[in-house]
Amino acid sequence: MTSSSSIDALGQLMHSDDKDIVKISPKGYALSNGLNYCCVEIKSIDGDNYLVQAYGNEAIELYEKAMIMTSIAKTRSKVDVKSC
Repeated sequence: MTSSSSIDALGQLMHSDDKDIVKISPKGYALSNGLNYCCVEIKSIDGDNYLVQAYGNEAIELYEKAMIMTSIAKTRSKVDVKSC
């Protein structure tokens, strides 16, 4: 899989229906140096785990995209997503 950003990577991973987002960093999470950070954990039905991470402005975009994706998934199947 080739991607140019964490948002692209998340989109590619979530393209198939066999994966769910299980954890997302809290909104506005920042490292001790003040840099924004976001991690999204994805689990596939065959047991594989994936972690997509982003820093800075891309972290904010990743958080927003992951929340949209979980909102859509919850609407479809009532998935329970926990914070990292």
